[in-house]
Amino acid sequence: MDNKRKESRLPIQLDVELLSDDNQERSLQTRDLSNGGVYLEKGMNNLPPEGTIVHIRIKNNLGDGDPPLVKARVIRVDNDGLALAFITDD
Repeated sequence: MDNKRKESRLPIQLDVELLSDDNQERSLQTRDLSNGGVYLEKGMNNLPPEGTIVHIRIKNNLGDGDPPLVKARVIRVDNDGLALAFITDD
């Protein structure tokens, strides 16, 4: 399989909340992270399908204040989890 990644990935495990339009909150863990997206390891079977817009928030305290809610699109769902691309409103 060709590696089409434009940015390098940092292997890191962080607990995150994933919120989608079905109002279901899912707790997952990151496998890797880049400036453009994140891969979340499968924590349950009911994952949102490709194309879904979701919001994620890191549960770990990484600094002062509450972690931001980040908007992303599901770009791939596979047997191990799902890949998200961050959406920026520039």
